[in-house]
Amino acid sequence: MRKELAIAVQSAPWYNVYGGEDNAEYALEVAKACGFEAVDFNVEARYTCPQVLTKKPSEFFSQDIETILKVYEPLKKATEKTGIQLLQAHAPFPCYFMSGPDEFNAHLYDVLDKSCAICQYLGIPAVVMHPFICYDREIERKVNLEMYRKMIPFGKKYGIKLCLENLWINRTEMSTSFIGGACAEAEEAVWYIDTLNAEAGEEIFAFCYDLGHATICKRNVRDELNILGKRVICVHLHDNDGMNDQHYAPMIRRKTDWEGLILGLRDIGYRGAISFETGGALKKYPKDLIPSMLKYIAKVGKYIRDRILEEEVK
Repeated sequence: MRKELAIAVQSAPWYNVYGGEDNAEYALEVAKACGFEAVDFNVEARYTCPQVLTKKPSEFFSQDIETILKVYEPLKKATEKTGIQLLQAHAPFPCYFMSGPDEFNAHLYDVLDKSCAICQYLGIPAVVMHPFICYDREIERKVNLEMYRKMIPFGKKYGIKLCLENLWINRTEMSTSFIGGACAEAEEAVWYIDTLNAEAGEEIFAFCYDLGHATICKRNVRDELNILGKRVICVHLHDNDGMNDQHYAPMIRRKTDWEGLILGLRDIGYRGAISFETGGALKKYPKDLIPSMLKYIAKVGKYIRDRILEEEVK
């Protein structure tokens, strides 16, 4: 039985630091000892964004699915033994390139298909699939609709939710300041999800609300969550300085509206994981100090959960 409002953290980078698939049980025991009940599994760790951007096919995902799933057998057994749940995942991204080549986009489609198969095998109910972003919103919407329509068979075949996410884009191609990208505005995200689910004939698509992205895009967190409503089934929680997507530990900076998040999740009756995407913070610490930061992140998660439940009682 899946725990509601489970305290979770993304697997990168601590999971591999403590052994990854070679020592999955130990890695999960570390997370459990630090106060976590669940994990957001980074499937894209096997094909990272910098690797995708080279447009070179992934050797790992070019293998047949049976071979790929054997790699994750130790993790599957470790979840059963430790009781740590895998409640959401992140697929490789970007998911599409307008500049092609077509063969590489076809490879990415296969990568995403196999990512969903991995999620089904591990019992993960939801996976984030990044929207396509560009400076022409009309082109962006056309491409995203075509891209996600091709993913409808994934949801039907594997029985998992495919989650869009609110993204940012550089203000200009030469700028380091950010504005809202695809799905940054809740109304647009609602349009995508409802349109795609209507075409699918069932609720295949849902939403992952990224708090850090909302912060650098200057969005009103509570209002956005209320517009998105029950479509939000998972979250990416992390902090930043209001200007850069840093994925810092929570409640460190003053730019992020944590209060708006708590109240917004309460408003919509959110019951997914309280999940932190804080790899940017954990990468800064030596191995022996990572548990200290993990314990702090888990404590913030429990504070958020308690606040949501306390408000509901009132």
